[in-house]
Amino acid sequence: MSWREALRGREREIACKQLTVGFDGFADTIVRPLMQPDAPGVPAAPFATIRDFGTFLTGKAEKSCSIELAVEARQLGGNLPFLSRAAGGLGLDVTCIGMLGERGNVDPLFAQMPCRLYSFALPGQSTCMEFNDGKLLFSSDCTVPGDAWEAVLAATKDAAPALFRDADLIALVNWSELSFAHGLWEQVCNVLSGSAPERQKFAFFDLCDVSRRTDSELDSVLRLIGRFAVYRTAVLSLNENEALSIAERLTGGQTVPTEIAAAIRERYGIDEIIVHTIHESVLASARGTVRRDSDFVAHPRISTGAGDHFNGASCLAAVMGLTDNDRLAFANAFAHFYISQGRSPTLPELMDAASDG
Repeated sequence: MSWREALRGREREIACKQLTVGFDGFADTIVRPLMQPDAPGVPAAPFATIRDFGTFLTGKAEKSCSIELAVEARQLGGNLPFLSRAAGGLGLDVTCIGMLGERGNVDPLFAQMPCRLYSFALPGQSTCMEFNDGKLLFSSDCTVPGDAWEAVLAATKDAAPALFRDADLIALVNWSELSFAHGLWEQVCNVLSGSAPERQKFAFFDLCDVSRRTDSELDSVLRLIGRFAVYRTAVLSLNENEALSIAERLTGGQTVPTEIAAAIRERYGIDEIIVHTIHESVLASARGTVRRDSDFVAHPRISTGAGDHFNGASCLAAVMGLTDNDRLAFANAFAHFYISQGRSPTLPELMDAASDG
């Protein structure tokens, strides 16, 4: 059975599956740095790859330079908004508790998300440089005055514990960029510890780029995710950079995704590890390890949010009980559509467009 057959005719069931997502939110300015600015008779030419851009910058060492940025869009950003918009667009019942505007007031940038929105802080600000082979994100530090959990409780009128406890899947994202994220994740874990384990439900995690955090901080958050596994089926999703960083710093320096996933599962007691790269994706669990080739896009319309779209589709696939192979195939197909078309598809659109092998 393919993922298409597994999901066909289940729209009402999908709509009953509840996701609660926390806690970030950014306003992104999407730009492309120009190698050749626009000139009479000569169209502007952006840097094609990060390597090209890096080589140019290295050549300007001990000098100075000016780089023109072609602004393509100002849009919602951050792991929570992208993942939630993707999951909500697929038909899931999504509640977001994030940095979406002045407390109680959602910024219009996020208002069109097909989700229930609670905001406890202003969004962060970031600039995203897009290239054919990836992106560079530049963001400001995000702070919340006072106690962040108290702000969450105030924004939700004390409903946050029930929203996390009752959800079919909890998604906690962007630990790396939020100094207060670890404390919030611990609070959610404490909420779950107050009732009987419900292992048929899921707790899904995306750390974001871990390179800015210390080894001890990284070890601590992975142990925290292992604690979630007592109460929910814990799923950690990593991109290639994050997986390699964890392996190099904490699990012995493995370089192959299947080996990295197995090492993290064994050391930290996390039920499921997903590693997704531009060339392959891996899902390791007690059931074994499944690997699939990714649908590589040589000239992406957009790469910002691609991993979050993979994760949003992974969340749906998990709560709908797809097989491990179909979970990867569905997430790959959804991310491929987004990257190649520059927008999120609905489930019927994806069924019509995708070739899941």
